[in-house]
Amino acid sequence: MHRPHHHRLPARLPLIALCLGLAAPAWAQTGSPLASPLPLSISAQPLDKALTELAAKTGLLIGVDSSLLAGKQGPALDGSYTPATALDKLLEGSGLEAVSQGGNEYTLRRLPVRQGETTLAPVAVTAGIERSATSEGTGSYAARGTTLFKGTQSLKEIPQSVTVITRQRMDDQGLDTLEDVLANATGVTLRRRVGGGNDIIIRGFETSTIQYDGMPLPRTYTNGNMLLASSVHLDRVEVLRGAQGLLEGAGSPAGAVNLVRKRGTAERRLMVEGRAGSWDNYGARIDAGGPLNEAGTLRARAVLDYEDKNAYVDKVWDRNLSAYAALDFDATPDTTLGLGLAHTRFRGNSSIYNGLPRHADGSMPDVSRRANMDADWSESTREETQLFVDFEHRFNPDWKLKASGIYIDETYDGATALSYFRLIPVGGNAMTAPGFAYDFGGRSKGLDINLSGAFQALGIAHEIVVGGSYSNQERDDAFDEYTNTTIDIFDSKADITPLGARALNRMRDLSSKTTQRGLYGLWRGHLTERATLILGGRTSWYDYRSAIVNPVNGVIVTRSREKESGEFTPYGGLVYALTPQWSAYASYAEIFEPQSVTDAGLKVLPPMTGVNYELGIKGELFDGALNTSLAVFRVDQENRAITDYESPMLCGGWYCSRAAGKVRSQGVELEAHGTLARGWQLSGGYTYSRNKYLKDADESLVGKPFNYETPRHMLRLWSDYQLAGELGKWRIGAGVNYRSKQETDSATMKNPVQGGYAVWNARVAYRIDKTWSAALNVENLFDKRYYSNISANYLHSYVGEPRNVLLTVRGSF
Repeated sequence: MHRPHHHRLPARLPLIALCLGLAAPAWAQTGSPLASPLPLSISAQPLDKALTELAAKTGLLIGVDSSLLAGKQGPALDGSYTPATALDKLLEGSGLEAVSQGGNEYTLRRLPVRQGETTLAPVAVTAGIERSATSEGTGSYAARGTTLFKGTQSLKEIPQSVTVITRQRMDDQGLDTLEDVLANATGVTLRRRVGGGNDIIIRGFETSTIQYDGMPLPRTYTNGNMLLASSVHLDRVEVLRGAQGLLEGAGSPAGAVNLVRKRGTAERRLMVEGRAGSWDNYGARIDAGGPLNEAGTLRARAVLDYEDKNAYVDKVWDRNLSAYAALDFDATPDTTLGLGLAHTRFRGNSSIYNGLPRHADGSMPDVSRRANMDADWSESTREETQLFVDFEHRFNPDWKLKASGIYIDETYDGATALSYFRLIPVGGNAMTAPGFAYDFGGRSKGLDINLSGAFQALGIAHEIVVGGSYSNQERDDAFDEYTNTTIDIFDSKADITPLGARALNRMRDLSSKTTQRGLYGLWRGHLTERATLILGGRTSWYDYRSAIVNPVNGVIVTRSREKESGEFTPYGGLVYALTPQWSAYASYAEIFEPQSVTDAGLKVLPPMTGVNYELGIKGELFDGALNTSLAVFRVDQENRAITDYESPMLCGGWYCSRAAGKVRSQGVELEAHGTLARGWQLSGGYTYSRNKYLKDADESLVGKPFNYETPRHMLRLWSDYQLAGELGKWRIGAGVNYRSKQETDSATMKNPVQGGYAVWNARVAYRIDKTWSAALNVENLFDKRYYSNISANYLHSYVGEPRNVLLTVRGSF
């Protein structure tokens, strides 16, 4: 497949760039420091992993045929070596030798056959499905590629903003839930829901669709949603910002979140981990993988994680279990089957914790950060089981067929008392709280089949992807509401009347079914050595049905239906290679997103429509060791659902919605991920955005923000540095999350509701020996007092975590 300007090393299959300078710093271009000894500590491990680690620590560029490394082990290194000497040491006894290509580049080949010796038998390549973009084992914050667009592309080839949170960054920062990962991703804001769960907001818009290994599923949630689930089974998380209709059909202009799971490994590996931290936080993890047969065609992976923890807030606790297993089987050298099973069980009440109330003027009552107005008997249990299956057949190096399927079953049960719908009078100390019991359940399934390939025609190189997808989600969400009780906000430890001692106020049962089908196509034409034109589109069919039923008498309280057929969403982009390292791009996409909410007449609102524009420049520096990007964007959208506070509470016991006029979100994003210098890695991004109403039936809204939760300025930054010389066993890390002030359009509340704030985090890690390492993470290093989330109606504010520590001891075998 033709890739102009992308690689300096040979690209002939099956030759691959094993370690394209995973830490290739600026000094590597001079050549002279390669002769200087460096302190290196590399444990005995599979040779491909050892070479990856060597490249990350020295800046070497190592090209190798992947089949030459299968089944080979690398010896341990612990001492001072020049990069070239260290490479030779790792290759001792492997039957391979390193051949210099000049500067810091090497290729590996078999040792020449001497007279009387025989050549080794060829070893089959067992790369597996989409493994070329894996972040595991690279030790890098820079992604080698992304699989968002039905195949592996470098970030520089995609004409939209993409952030990849790699496995290394997740491990270093302790991002153990998807919520943690997204809270540290460029341009992403999480909205905490009263009663549990989070909404994902990007560029001022929500997205409720999640991709699993590139396959989209609508995930409409109420309480306790999947963002609380563990991330321990993920290889990486890919976040695309901007319209994603080509990928998901009926989609929002926010973007797409793709969860890429770990796979069975070609080498044997075992990792064990123990954790202990603030507020009685204890946890343990085991991660094992390897081939199950001598040929390495059957590979397995298993991950088990358990945590038992309390919280900085009174009466909050969790007991969480996550388990994952995967098998990958090479039925033939060109056909791979994959199976995966993930199960999580979260029991506790952190997801159901409802934060602190505010006074009617927006000010906060003078209570401790530990105060919790919820009942001490509040508790919830969330369970989710995910089943994955995929198939890939490679007809030749240019063409492949892939099919993926997923099934998810989830349940959520909980009971609590909420300080709901109430603001405390200024100077007051009492609020009322109804009780709630939840019984939610959902089943989601999806299927995606696509064919991708490359060919030459009319004097240019073409790449195409054609396919179809199907998804379905059925939910049955019931709740019982009990009568109010009175709570004294200054006596948060007082007993709150349990549900059994209250009268039942109302019962509701919401059932819904969402079905999407789509056909899509994408064409990439390499018009010149520098210019690539990308055109695509998707035709979608959407069907949503829901009904709210009173379970006592079976009377349907509300029924709604939204159906769209043959809706086409086009996509276009242009990527121009300025140099081998830099590319400029432009993209255009249309927006089509059906809605399920209803107006005061109980009619479903019309679909949201609009357009998304983006211009940018991307760089892959130091031979891919550092990814950088700068983007400017504009999103125009119409018919966006907003709460209609003038309507009666006819929609599920709350205000109904109405369609807004035209809104706009625009801004600038800047980010960098990867290696800046030897031993120094960085991952982060800055976002400047503004959103406003362009027109609306309520003229008083024109010019005002339509989303006050999205900050104008947002910075997410993390950096890690390995000390040099005799201190080479030490690593230090530091980072900051900053957001500017949050305001409100309320005439009665103070502005801003909260000023801008920065939360600093730090880490110190030490390699004890070749097997064991220890790390101490400190969150909120300077003990900043802030609210991590303030609900849109300002009824609830969630206190940010005070300073806390977590000690992690990890062993790799």
